[in-house]
Amino acid sequence: MAPNVAAQESLQQAWESALQRDHTVLAARYQEQAAQAQQGASRALRLPKITMDAGYLRLQSEPSAHLSLPAIPALKNLSLPFAQDAASFGMLEMTIPLMTSGRISAGIRAADAASEARKAMTEVAVADLKLAIAHTYITVLRAQHALAVADSHVAAMRRHATDVSELNRNGYVAKHDVLATEVALANALQLQLQATNALDLARASYNRWLGRSSDAAVTLRDPEAPVMNDSASLHELSAAAMLKRPEVTALGKQAQALTAQAASVKASHLPQIGFSAGYAKLDNRYLTQDKGWYAGVMMKWDLFDGGQTKLQSSKLLAESRAVDETLKDSQEKISLQVRQAWLNRRESSLRQELADKALAQAEQVSDLARERYRNGLANNTEVLDAETRRLQAYANRDQAKYDLILSDIQLQYASGLLGQH
Repeated sequence: MAPNVAAQESLQQAWESALQRDHTVLAARYQEQAAQAQQGASRALRLPKITMDAGYLRLQSEPSAHLSLPAIPALKNLSLPFAQDAASFGMLEMTIPLMTSGRISAGIRAADAASEARKAMTEVAVADLKLAIAHTYITVLRAQHALAVADSHVAAMRRHATDVSELNRNGYVAKHDVLATEVALANALQLQLQATNALDLARASYNRWLGRSSDAAVTLRDPEAPVMNDSASLHELSAAAMLKRPEVTALGKQAQALTAQAASVKASHLPQIGFSAGYAKLDNRYLTQDKGWYAGVMMKWDLFDGGQTKLQSSKLLAESRAVDETLKDSQEKISLQVRQAWLNRRESSLRQELADKALAQAEQVSDLARERYRNGLANNTEVLDAETRRLQAYANRDQAKYDLILSDIQLQYASGLLGQH
């Protein structure tokens, strides 16, 4: 049995793995298949329909007609049978709709729009899953870097503790410095434990999304550079979102489907004309011809149904208007999402530049403080403060880095691009 280990993988690979097993996405795809099947069924209503009926009938007695001719006494009160008391029958019939007052055409439009809506809902499920996976993926990377920083902090404090102990043995520093450094080292070890636990939790959550055991090894690669164009304006992205967000498409198509369904229901109350032809056979010894072909044109028109059809059509139209209102609300929310994601990405990009500079400076300050302390030019507090600032600089650098990556993905999501990559 192969070891339960997750090889080093990219965010794209994580997306592909999750999309193969996520139940929400799979359910959306099955619903999309169902809508496609309904499309075919609605079109099949235009095709000829062939049916066959057959059976056997047994009566209590032979049906007969009473015949009475007063002018002919011999035929007075005479009964003449016209059918057998037991007979088999069969019929093969073909029917074709000729004119349905737009009922079938409206039904096809409704099915097409519903299918497009289901396809868009699948894209919504895919984009939502990708965003959720991205959050978990970035959380693991944050935790990995946080642990690496905590490890470096512990290593730095141990080196400083060694320096302080050596200086104390030689009588250059007071015991207070030793105790203060030991406290700082203990705090660093606590941060290391917390970072280790946070990483284990993040990996377990990530493995859950991908259907792996919670203790499977996780090795991830940093995502590539952001894909969003820095020159894209907020107005351009908002306009793109209104065209590409699958939620907008889904709601628009749902409204169209309901409107077409209303038209189909309304048309069912109008004349329906069809052609019928077939071949029938009736086992009857009293008939000179008990089988034969037939053909005809039929019309059906429901003149009054108590207002049922009109009310059903009105119900569907009201539902369509409700979806239209939901669409308008969704467009307003999407516009706000794009603005928030765009602003967050711009802020993260600026923060990253500042964080990189601050980190380089914090490293220099920390090294200089330790060197000054060893030479008796700085006190222990300055060294501990410098190390704390170095630790915070690393945290700020990693926070800005992964905030930029995540805000880029969130901007893709808000603009309707995430499901297309």
